[in-house]
Amino acid sequence: MRFERIQTQRHEVSDSTIDVLYDRFTTKFVVKENNAPIYSAFLGIGPIRKSGIVVNGSSYTLEITWLLLWQSKLKSKDSVVINELLARRRRQSIVMLIYMAIITSMKIGLTFLS
Repeated sequence: MRFERIQTQRHEVSDSTIDVLYDRFTTKFVVKENNAPIYSAFLGIGPIRKSGIVVNGSSYTLEITWLLLWQSKLKSKDSVVINELLARRRRQSIVMLIYMAIITSMKIGLTFLS
């Protein structure tokens, strides 16, 4: 798996193309509708974001959480339209959490054995 500074993923929502971009260095999260930005924010300040966006005349709620695990979803009123906007980012956060848990348990195990 190679390093990518900007992670992107494309989705289709209400007859419109949504591009989601995340810059890992600056923590800038951008949502574009047909190559026009409709949401942009730096996520480095707060780990939980919730904001409203309009896609093709329809109102949606964008939820981003990156405290322990990455999660970004697009909701319409009560139903989830897109479960994960950046699936690769979610997988990487799960792998990193598992890695940290294994290393921590090995350290604790070695401490008790010595």
